[in-house]
Amino acid sequence: MTREGVPPGSPAVHLVGGRTLSYGDLADLVAGAERALRHDGKALVLCAGDRDLPTLVAYLAALRLGHTVAFLPASEEILAAYRPEFVVPAPGDGGIPKGTGYGPDEPLPGGATLFRRRAGGPAGDIFAGTALLLTTSGTTGSPKAVRLSYEGLAGNADAIVRALGITAAERAPTTLPITHAYGLSVLNSHLWAGASVVLNDRSPLSLATWDHLTRAGATSFAAVPTTYAAFGPSHLKLLERTEIRTMTQSGARLGDELTLRMAEVMRRRGGRFFPMYGQTEATSRIACLDPADLPDRLGSVGVAVPGGTITVEEAETHDRAVPGEGAVRYRGPGVMLGYATGRDDLRRGAEVDLLDTGDLGYLRDGYLYLTGRTKRIVKVLGVRTSLDDLERLVERSGHPTAVVSGEDDVVYLFGAGDETVHEAQRRQVAEALGVPSRHVVLRPVDHLPRTAGGKVDYRALAAAVDGQEVGRWG
Repeated sequence: MTREGVPPGSPAVHLVGGRTLSYGDLADLVAGAERALRHDGKALVLCAGDRDLPTLVAYLAALRLGHTVAFLPASEEILAAYRPEFVVPAPGDGGIPKGTGYGPDEPLPGGATLFRRRAGGPAGDIFAGTALLLTTSGTTGSPKAVRLSYEGLAGNADAIVRALGITAAERAPTTLPITHAYGLSVLNSHLWAGASVVLNDRSPLSLATWDHLTRAGATSFAAVPTTYAAFGPSHLKLLERTEIRTMTQSGARLGDELTLRMAEVMRRRGGRFFPMYGQTEATSRIACLDPADLPDRLGSVGVAVPGGTITVEEAETHDRAVPGEGAVRYRGPGVMLGYATGRDDLRRGAEVDLLDTGDLGYLRDGYLYLTGRTKRIVKVLGVRTSLDDLERLVERSGHPTAVVSGEDDVVYLFGAGDETVHEAQRRQVAEALGVPSRHVVLRPVDHLPRTAGGKVDYRALAAAVDGQEVGRWG
């Protein structure tokens, strides 16, 4: 994902401890990894690490060789399903499961040991244009992955560079996992622009992270809503010590109050706060809201990234739907080739042109406003209801809530804040639905379960409704 013509002496990667790799240094490491990853034909390279130098180098080397990279865990299930030719374990793992047919091969630059598949014959052809396999936020631990192309990676990285105005002077920290689309897009877009990345695998809220960001001269910060919601006075003081002038948000909906607060924080610094929207199935980001559009376009995720087109098609919605609300579709840079659940699927080419995002929303003057997920529409006493609409209706800053449905026309409101506030929200939900109070049940919890991508884990909540596993997080 590095562009030709970047001066070799330009900074590329800032490591913990103060060491900086130039683009020339990085190219030398990548060349060493290319030698280790040589293979007769196109290979699948499974990278089990995240935000570490060996993983970064192996990723770039594999792409340069025309291989396909899979950011998936090196579990027995995944290895059996995809039969990668090479595995790059996570640092400190010590290897991969025994009995899976893999043995240690050459050392990789950065300190990792490469594993090569020893057992069995050829694993199967891979479509020439396939560059990457990524899991979505809802498929953690499952073999299901999104197939992304080289053209899509490059096109989406270029669109993000243009949307955010990224220049070679930027220094972006890896505050998000690069095994997920949003975090990987930060890495790809900055390397594409000839900028540099601050390699860091700690929590974006930790003091160690902020010390590293300050020392490395980070100029931007990318995070999901839960991170911004946890921003307190101490983080704002730490922010003042940095050179950060750009903040971006994606991964889930950010409440209006918090959006305005972060936009004002950055405005006072002479900086910019970008609400964004994306999906793994689109390689990463689909839309971006220009900071100049706030507060006038509050609640919108913006317009399509350069080269993209967003449409809203008529669909069966819910009884509180706003005029023009329908199914959100996207065509543009980065739309996936399709899904895969195993090696045999990798021989397939492009199967998607117009992406059905699974989201509901509406357009106003070209600006997209999201209203919920199609799969989160249910019937309560015969009335079609959007659970996302109910969450938005009762949203209170500092009092996280999630709404799920159960059997017998009952809706459950999970609340992780003041129980008095949540009781008022429960009554408000019942009133909005026009149902007797007993059809809305409050479930107080210590915190809401989250997926690896920072979104509310509705599957865990549904299991809790059935009386399963609530003790893990409740």
